[in-house]
Formats: sequence, C-alpha cells, structure tokens
Amino acid sequence: MGSLRGALEGAGEGARGLALILDTRFLVAHAFPPSREDRERLLEFQRKLVRETLLIPSIVVAEFIKVAGLRVGLAAARALVGGWVRAGAQVSEVTWEDADRAGEYLLRVPEVPVADALIAAQAVRFSAAVVSDDHHFRALGVRVVWYKH
Repeated sequence: MGSLRGALEGAGEGARGLALILDTRFLVAHAFPPSREDRERLLEFQRKLVRETLLIPSIVVAEFIKVAGLRVGLAAARALVGGWVRAGAQVSEVTWEDADRAGEYLLRVPEVPVADALIAAQAVRFSAAVVSDDHHFRALGVRVVWYKH
C-alpha cells in the first residue's frame, strides 16, 4: 500500500499533517474487520493515521453508535468511538455553512443520504479527504482514501 500522502496529494494540511475525516464505514470496518486479511490491512492503515489530523463528524458518532450498538451494545459502541477521541481524533460539529453546502449537494444529487452530504460539506470546510469506500463522496467530488488501496 502506498503512503497516505501520496494517495492524498493536494489534500489540506492540518496541524499534525493531512486532515482526514473518518466515516462510519471505516469505523465499522475497523471495529469489526470482515476477515483476518482486513484486520491486518486495518492495523497497517491505522499506523499511518497516527501522523494525520483525524476528524469524526458528530453525525458519524451517531451513525456508528447505532450500527455498532446493535452488535455490541450501547456502552461498548460508545467505548469504541471514544477510543478514537482518546487517541487524538477530534469530533467536528455541523455548522450553518456545512448544512447550507449539504443542502446544495442534496439538490444537485438527491440520491445522496443527508449524513453523507453533511460529511462531504465538512470535508470541504477542513480541506480534508474522507476515509471511506462510500461512492457518494466521489459523486460529490470529495477526495477519498480507503485502507484497501
């Protein structure tokens, strides 16, 4: 796997490096790797993330707790996402500008879920790439990176 910097050439720089937004799909894959091979790739990818500025949109926290909570319960789901925050990820709140930009995206591409539009808007605000394999982000012109690439 190539470096994140190479994969994200031109993405915005944060205080610690590249700004990356962790999407729900990544957090779920990280918490519940689908295979042993995926677990190994995720661990390698996670080591690279240490150098980056990590953001978790508040809506991703809610989505993750819903998805993970169904599998492991509310307390464990909170602990899993809280681990990222304790490790240095910042939770980013939705602003008026994010909501406005997301609404514009939804008018232009109505099949995109509201949560994805809000996450994409934050990616623009922070000049960040989104760690996800969700095709909706590419449809909105947002840079993405995934642990399998």
